[in-house]
Amino acid sequence: MPREGITIYNLLISCPGDVNSYLGILKDSVENFNRAFGALNNIEVVTKHWSTDSYPESGNRPQELLNKQFVRGCDAAVVIFWTRFGTPTDKFGSGTEEEIEEMLSADKQVFMYFLDAPVNPSEVDMGQYQKVIDFKEKYKDRGVFGVIKDELDFQRQFSNHLAMYFLSLISGTVQESKEELQSNLIIKDFDTFSDKFFTPKKSLLLESEFIYKKKEEIINEIRFLENSVLPKRGNEELRNVESDSVVKSNKPVNPDFSSLNIDVESLRSNITDVEIDVSWKNTINDFAIKNNIELDDDFWNLGNLQSYVVNFNVPFGNKGESFLGTDLEKNRFKSIKNLFTKVKKYIEYCDYFQYIDGIEQVRFMISNSGKKYDEDIDVKLKVPKGCLLKHQEIPFPGLNIIEYLIDINFTDYVFSIKETETVSEYSYSKTEHLNFNNIPSPNPFFQKSISDKYEENKNNYLDSLDSLFSYKVFDSSEFDVLVLHIEYLKHNSSMAFPSVLMFKNIPEAITYEITSKYLPDVVQGNIKLENRDS
Repeated sequence: MPREGITIYNLLISCPGDVNSYLGILKDSVENFNRAFGALNNIEVVTKHWSTDSYPESGNRPQELLNKQFVRGCDAAVVIFWTRFGTPTDKFGSGTEEEIEEMLSADKQVFMYFLDAPVNPSEVDMGQYQKVIDFKEKYKDRGVFGVIKDELDFQRQFSNHLAMYFLSLISGTVQESKEELQSNLIIKDFDTFSDKFFTPKKSLLLESEFIYKKKEEIINEIRFLENSVLPKRGNEELRNVESDSVVKSNKPVNPDFSSLNIDVESLRSNITDVEIDVSWKNTINDFAIKNNIELDDDFWNLGNLQSYVVNFNVPFGNKGESFLGTDLEKNRFKSIKNLFTKVKKYIEYCDYFQYIDGIEQVRFMISNSGKKYDEDIDVKLKVPKGCLLKHQEIPFPGLNIIEYLIDINFTDYVFSIKETETVSEYSYSKTEHLNFNNIPSPNPFFQKSISDKYEENKNNYLDSLDSLFSYKVFDSSEFDVLVLHIEYLKHNSSMAFPSVLMFKNIPEAITYEITSKYLPDVVQGNIKLENRDS
């Protein structure tokens, strides 16, 4: 007859590679238990191991994927240590240690054994062996472990322990109180750990070392240029002589021009004196005045520097500006042009950072102070209408700085919440957007325009914000509703929200609801925000 109502217990096998010979004995012991006691008591113990119960997957760190696939679904674990501790994970000394901590944090049974067998010192990694010794010392105050001498000793001890535990579990001697083993989820202020009051903060980008260095770099460049001023332009007659000497007799302006289709005659009428653009002067002067620097008129002297446009007789009608003058004159012009570019970028940084510094930000985290881990957690925040600043509403950086800010992950630096020794970082829904925009065009005649490049950078910048602000946002008549999903949160731990929350106006309060896999009821709470201006 078919058996009905069978209770399945999943047993995790978590062992470093140097005890693989014990896995067969372990599985034989489980099969013997199932034959001797399982059929009689309508239970079955099923072993789980990464080699048979995992599958290829992406989207998270490898050990976390294993935890999600089968580790957390196990009811007990068996561990054997000898000389190897295992490969480190992002959070623990080895995958085995992380799996042990997963089980212990959920108050699940761990059968742990340390093999005390002879070893060949030349074949032992002493660093690994020391980790085993240290872990054994650390674990002695957290539970009971067995010491085994060989395979036969392990089979005897493990079979006995397996029967003792599961039979007592069946008979009711081992009681698991679901009321006691429950998660307790609550939202707190990341900076103060308070669940009563939350204080908005502002960034101080304008006071950063980055801005200070940019300003000092420009000031130093101005000082250098002040100490290397060129004389004023010469008289009209001299200029005409110099210009005429370049193009007289229809000779090429440059020896290389003889092989090119250049309209040499047109050079005579194209030669003009080079002057610093008025917009350049105004931009640099404004910066100088704000930093108590007075620029003399001679600062803009370029000597007798002149320019002309070379007309290339090619199908696409390309033209290129060239300069006539000494190296000092050409370098002076180039230096002032570079100075203007730096000042322009500096102004864009200041304007953008000033906007960001004006945003009220709050950093939240969710804490589980209960005695049980929890999964499939949804957090719903209800922000009064007109208060929330959505990331799509943030203006884009200026044309000259946006690409650099993307390259240095500016949005991550300003808006993400970094993990600490007590609070883990949110890492579930952040998606990386593939960027093909920076691949150069193979055709030199079809390069992107400045405006097209800026539009692409704006899209990339928005992508970086989208991946960070990984909330679902819903609109209602009275609220902006944000929903955040968390796959797993172990007990006595906290996890930061994926990003700060930004506000146009500080609301008096934000209400929230939390639901999860193991919470019997919806958790409701109130977040009171302290308005510093009130």
